[in-house]
Amino acid sequence: MTVKLYMPVPFDRFKQEGEMIGRMVIEYGDLEWDLCLLVSHVMQDIDIAVKTLYRSRDEALRIDMADGLIRHRINPKVKQMYETTLAHMRVCLALRSRYAHANWVDAAPDKLCFIDTNELANDSNPIDPNNLPLYHLDMRIIKDQARFFKEIMQNMRYLNMEVQYLLGLADLTGFHYVRNILRPKMAARLEA
Repeated sequence: MTVKLYMPVPFDRFKQEGEMIGRMVIEYGDLEWDLCLLVSHVMQDIDIAVKTLYRSRDEALRIDMADGLIRHRINPKVKQMYETTLAHMRVCLALRSRYAHANWVDAAPDKLCFIDTNELANDSNPIDPNNLPLYHLDMRIIKDQARFFKEIMQNMRYLNMEVQYLLGLADLTGFHYVRNILRPKMAARLEA
């Protein structure tokens, strides 16, 4: 028997948007792996890095554990870059989690929208199924968020290379570090 995978109806009409959102959700795993590699370089032990971080299913806890292993051991020459990149990684996680746990709808022929199910779950007020909060995403916002993800991945990979260089484990310094990264635009809540 053949199983056919089916994307939500909104992404039948908003294919490019769906592909870009899907990439951010999936590529977050690469960013998390880069953080794990950074732990392994700082600790000089990949076994500890992988087994410590990936035994937890909680992505926010993984970032916190990685930070606990890195913060006081990382070379002072890259500590500020590390702290900035880690703060930006938390924004990537928030975006990834929001989209991975969203319910996607097309509110109008030209509007790709989603319901933030995490927001609903954490709201202490009763849920009104006739008045669910919708967030509108357009290509401008999605491209800005994808840019942000790409720049943070670039910086995490820079840190990995630079830490190896500073430890004498590599002969070359890292990639270019992107300074002064602008936070991405966020989806706007549609008013009822």
